[in-house]
Amino acid sequence: MWVNFAGRENVVSVMRWLSRVLLGVAGVVACAGQTPGVPLQTMSMAPSFSDGLVRLDVTVTAKDGHAVRGLRAADFTLLDNGQPQKLVTFRAHEIGADNEPAELLLMLDTLDLTGFREEEAEREAQKFLRANQGKLAHPTMFYRLREDGLRASELTSDGNKLADEIAHNSEPRRIGWQSAQSNQPLLRIGSAAARNMTALDALGAIAIEARRRPGRKLLFWLSPGWPVQAGGKSAFEELVEYSTRLREARVQLFSATEWPYLQHELGYEEFLGGVKGPKNSGPGYFDLEVLAEKSGGEAIAPVAKLSDLLIQRMLEADDYYTLTFDPPRAAGPDEYHSLEVKVDMPGAVAGTNHEYYSQPTMYDELPAQRQAVSVEELQRVLRSLSGVSDSEAAQRLAKIELTARLSHTQIAEMKTLVHGRRASEELLLLADRAAFLPPPAAEIPNDAAPSMHDQRLMLEQTLQYLHNTIPTLPDLFATRITTRFEEPAPKDNQTWKTVPQDQSLHAAAPDVVTVLVRNAKEITEANPGHKKRSKEKREHALTTEGTFGPVFAIMAIVDVVSSHGVMTWSRWEKGESGKVAVFQYRVPQESSHFETGFCCLADPDGTIPFSTKSAYHGEIALDPESGAVLRITAEAEFAPRMPMVRSALMEEYGPVAIGGKSYICPQSSVAISRSRQVRLMHQWFERFGVYAAFETTLNDVTFSDYHQFRSEHRILTDDLPVQ
Repeated sequence: MWVNFAGRENVVSVMRWLSRVLLGVAGVVACAGQTPGVPLQTMSMAPSFSDGLVRLDVTVTAKDGHAVRGLRAADFTLLDNGQPQKLVTFRAHEIGADNEPAELLLMLDTLDLTGFREEEAEREAQKFLRANQGKLAHPTMFYRLREDGLRASELTSDGNKLADEIAHNSEPRRIGWQSAQSNQPLLRIGSAAARNMTALDALGAIAIEARRRPGRKLLFWLSPGWPVQAGGKSAFEELVEYSTRLREARVQLFSATEWPYLQHELGYEEFLGGVKGPKNSGPGYFDLEVLAEKSGGEAIAPVAKLSDLLIQRMLEADDYYTLTFDPPRAAGPDEYHSLEVKVDMPGAVAGTNHEYYSQPTMYDELPAQRQAVSVEELQRVLRSLSGVSDSEAAQRLAKIELTARLSHTQIAEMKTLVHGRRASEELLLLADRAAFLPPPAAEIPNDAAPSMHDQRLMLEQTLQYLHNTIPTLPDLFATRITTRFEEPAPKDNQTWKTVPQDQSLHAAAPDVVTVLVRNAKEITEANPGHKKRSKEKREHALTTEGTFGPVFAIMAIVDVVSSHGVMTWSRWEKGESGKVAVFQYRVPQESSHFETGFCCLADPDGTIPFSTKSAYHGEIALDPESGAVLRITAEAEFAPRMPMVRSALMEEYGPVAIGGKSYICPQSSVAISRSRQVRLMHQWFERFGVYAAFETTLNDVTFSDYHQFRSEHRILTDDLPVQ
């Protein structure tokens, strides 16, 4: 994960912005002055337009068999386990009016089409593809399943090209998948169990590949089906995967054949009910017709001509509706939910997925609430730990949280009361979690707020200070020590479907680097001799960029001014050298330079980084005399259902002697992030990502050992002795 003020490297641009800001600051404070002292939580948040966590593509058919257009969200009722659910988003798709046409996927399953039946299916597929001079209305892909694996064409609207590939048996792509025989050599080639597993593995591979592309897909499986009996697939966990991945990929499966379906002991209708657990699962639920019906597709009765069927079905493929909703919280993994969509139109029938399986990790679940204590109460707790083991002291501290932030002096005093490594880490976590809170009430003077005129003068002075800081900041270097706190890494056998009970944070080995600032640009180098982190460090390691020097403060103020954001007076505070003036601010998303993200999104395959510039708010603490920025915070504002729920950054500055002069430089910072973990899965010979539980990471950073970066030159002559 990363926290970054985008554009920080362009110092010239920042300085130009400041010149404009100096002209506009009075208007910002005047605007903010209309509502002085407004609590931050009352400021309006940007509305969210995110989709719900579950997406359904719904077709609506009238009595005459044609698609129904023009319906509104109010015409639909969505029932989840029989209970109405509120729609989060609704979208109507219509032929010719949608920029997201449905895809057509054609599967020729030769495992269960032999001899003349395979040839007839090929001819019918080619006939469909060459219709309308080979100009397909929908992007189309052709699959062929054989005993040696699954092959596919490219996605194209050129029907003639696809028909030629079928005629010459030359599908160019082999999907990263093997047949069941090659994976399980004990299976007899051509046996019922082998055909079952090979076909179902192919279906899973197609779903994962389709999951990487947006939009609705109609998958026509040209086959009388595969055998379903002992020896084939029957596990409940895999049934959940088929239901989930087909729904996520927006694949609706249609079984299509000119010949009778394979006969089973029981009709497929006996298996259309919900499977709620391993005891209810069995081979019959993996039947082609059953999976087709449950996906929102159809088990189509045998037809005379497959080409006519495909032409007819694709005529209205773009007439459908997309509904999204947020499911109820799941009590446990693989919780079964039935789905039904009703339409307020006599005789109309809605078709969509019959079910979904919910997971507890669909929502964030925070650890148990800690006991809130004041600074004085924490001091008493620390004194009571005298003579207690390091482990027990750490456990006690892990159960509490502060109601106010600690000063540097208080932290230094409290460190003398704690001696063990684990207890010291917990004390540091306590302080860092409270770093975004106001100080104790005793450290907030009751002095009256400055007048609007004085507030404007303070901010103008701060902007002048920032404007002059970058050009006069000498080339320097300092030591930066970053202590990263992370949750325990998941164990090899730990499921991604449940929230881990242990969400405690533990310190990793500190990163010690030298920060070199030249021409106001920051360069970091790992210090030799210090322990480096493992090359296999976790992908969710938190990195923070753009916080050194005053650029963080500059960009925040620039964002406020350029966007007509909100900046209001907050309070006075007692500082190390006198009173400190504190302002609160908010920046809307459209003007934000506050960039956050992590690697990586689950869709499509766990390799795409997530990055967003969000609205944010925070506080800026100023020296009212010099205008120096002493402290600044920024908290991102995320819309609901985002894979990231918190990203916060705090930076503190103080006087540092460099080259015989005093400069205000960073002394410490804290960055906190909470986002989804992504677990990489390997199934059906495909690799894809799934969202696991949310995870918190925290960086504690300190700066020290400031020195001016310079070199000295002496010219020696023959007349002067070398000293």
